[in-house]
Amino acid sequence: MALDPEEFVTLTDHGSMKLRAAVSRAMTLLPKERKRTTIVREGEPAILNFEQIKHLAAQWDERLVPID
Repeated sequence: MALDPEEFVTLTDHGSMKLRAAVSRAMTLLPKERKRTTIVREGEPAILNFEQIKHLAAQWDERLVPID
């Protein structure tokens, strides 16, 4: 999945921001909140769930991926 980190998206319950910031913020949430977090965007896929967010974080910066 190749997405533009500069694309503006909406992180549920946190507002609009660039995709890279949304991914970073999602990865710092508490585990319960992180599991139900989604990113809404204009393109396809329109909704990114936590597993997709975690995958992007791993692609962009390994330090963002939490150790479970």
